[in-house]
Amino acid sequence: MATSRQPWSVPGVILFSHGEFSYEVDLSRPLVEELAQSRLGEIIVPAWERTEKKRLREVIVRSLPPTSSDDPEMLERMRARLREEAHLATYLQHPRIARTLGPYEVQGVLYIVSDRVEGTSINSLITYSQMREKLLSPAFCLYVGAEVAGALHYAHTCKDENGAPLGIVHRDLNPARIFLEPEGGVILTDFARARSLLPGRVASTLPRPHGDVFYCSPEALLCEETDPLSDLFSLGLVLLELATWRHLYSMPHLRPSDLEKALTPKAKKQVLDAAITAMEAELPEHTEDCILRAATFTRQDVDSLTEPLAHPLRSIVRRLIQRNPGDRYQSAADVEADLRAGLAALGASYGATEALDEVLFSLEGASMNQRVIGPTNEGQLPPDMVTEEDIITERGGTT
Repeated sequence: MATSRQPWSVPGVILFSHGEFSYEVDLSRPLVEELAQSRLGEIIVPAWERTEKKRLREVIVRSLPPTSSDDPEMLERMRARLREEAHLATYLQHPRIARTLGPYEVQGVLYIVSDRVEGTSINSLITYSQMREKLLSPAFCLYVGAEVAGALHYAHTCKDENGAPLGIVHRDLNPARIFLEPEGGVILTDFARARSLLPGRVASTLPRPHGDVFYCSPEALLCEETDPLSDLFSLGLVLLELATWRHLYSMPHLRPSDLEKALTPKAKKQVLDAAITAMEAELPEHTEDCILRAATFTRQDVDSLTEPLAHPLRSIVRRLIQRNPGDRYQSAADVEADLRAGLAALGASYGATEALDEVLFSLEGASMNQRVIGPTNEGQLPPDMVTEEDIITERGGTT
């Protein structure tokens, strides 16, 4: 039988129990600093999954109390969105994808449990390589890219119990969503903003970019339809930054006024409409710059940015970040195959052990250069919360 206490009412108590497992707040952590709460009342906190006798693993518990909103209709939409997220997660059973469990509803409180990923994010590794003033090796980039592409291929080709394609698109692939584990494995996290064809899924309120706009595909930024090829574009941006510290949407030598002059009347209207949508959705201020850049970058820009990359990483990234989806790789499986072939062509074995050794060396160098010690446990907290723009407006769509 499931039991529950009101979250945070008594320090150190079990949040809730389900079957043989209970979820306990970890008082050894600075809970006040790590607890997060959204504007809509969703609460996120680190916890332990445990049995009656011992703690098993660290997790992140998200809870939505029945009194978290003064608007009953909005609250029910929030609960529906979280249930859908947990339902979709039941299909994502892959060793390179962080797990999400639930939903568990106990005494009116809705709970979702996610893996607390151990290791270091690719976002942090980029920072540490900059502090060390030395790029990570092409082998490391090929290895990480291949592991992520494999996870994406699994997600993109998932089917339901009846064999129907689920049409999953991550939509928030960026360096903060990819982790290198303590043993050197690669984990892809946070499908909270994923689009799918899961029956009963719902449409978001605006056709807008989801996730970090700095890593969105051009079609996402311009409020067009997204598909698995959009995730491949995002992967290309991640690999470009990991391998060069450069980004397609950050070209300081190009002035916005000059870019606007290059737009056709049709493209100018599309950019304006996308900028208005971004403003209505309260997206970050730099979204407008990303939209303009996504609408104006050229094949020559791509060639110039990728020129410093070693072969075959150069040709792979170059193909991933083409504006026209038809010019990109057509599946994550093809991307993975080319990345692994490129890794094999280097002639030396490179896998989890070699990746971990390289990262530890990079972290040590960053610490010596900047007197900063890199994290050894950087579980993502918080995962994506439900926002007003994630709330449903109509049944039968995709989100």
